Amino acid sequence: MTLTPTLLAPEDLADRRPVWAALSSMFLDADVTLTRTWRVEVLARSPYPTQMLEQILTEEVYPVCWGNLNSGRPVVSSFDAAWLEATILQQGASPQMYAHLLSLARMAVPHSTEWQATRDAVAALRGEPATTGVPPHH
Repeated sequence: MTLTPTLLAPEDLADRRPVWAALSSMFLDADVTLTRTWRVEVLARSPYPTQMLEQILTEEVYPVCWGNLNSGRPVVSSFDAAWLEATILQQGASPQMYAHLLSLARMAVPHSTEWQATRDAVAALRGEPATTGVPPHH
């Protein structure tokens, strides 16, 4: 199932914004383990179950942030919140590119060691059992 962020209700946007900021921190050109504690706290406070957080990472954040790691002038400290929101909400503007990036995300995200560490720390903070191994493909 593909999310349709352009159809999010205003109250959903309020819940999504901090999640987008936290998940996008994994795409900075910096040691992302240094922001893990903050990221975990933000994600654990969100109303989204862990599986939904992974879906948001895969379908909303990855397609717009992945390129930062390969750009000549990468973002180091944080993505601009307004840019991040606008870009996520408009990612369907190029359906072919979005489909390609979504395919890449579905292969990469479950195997990301930083995502696995973040996901397990969120589960621990919430008092949920940690996920073992690679989660099933969506």
